[in-house]
Amino acid sequence: MHTNPSANPAFDPTASSAGSLVVINHHATRLFRTLAPGSTAEHLHPNHAENAENRTRHSTDFSRGQEKPAANTFFEPVARALKDVTKILLCGSGTGAANEMEQFAAWLKVHHADLARRIVGTLNVDLHHLTDGQLLAHAREFYALPSVPVPAAS
Repeated sequence: MHTNPSANPAFDPTASSAGSLVVINHHATRLFRTLAPGSTAEHLHPNHAENAENRTRHSTDFSRGQEKPAANTFFEPVARALKDVTKILLCGSGTGAANEMEQFAAWLKVHHADLARRIVGTLNVDLHHLTDGQLLAHAREFYALPSVPVPAAS
């Protein structure tokens, strides 16, 4: 996806209404509350101690490969961090059960439908080869599109 950010001159990546970027993989989540160049992410990590006690094998619900930390310990801290965010752009990599972004979106629909409705889009990129600055640039391009939907009121 390559667009001209100036296509929407009203877009201000520093405005709180501009939206957020959630970069998620099976290790951790990074939440960018602003998309301005140089923004830093909040790092959200699952509760590994609790995951060790609640780990299941070959689960069919929200699987993350062969072993699955309890979804609530992995996704709930992210959901709590997003409670005040109005527009959510999810960013992840992989396909199917290996795509944590898709697993998180599905989990939100079940456990936090109000947050799921705030998802305005998804970006599937190669997370291992992109810097935070490059991820933010992709998000700014996405939000600069005139067709970005406005989430329904909760």
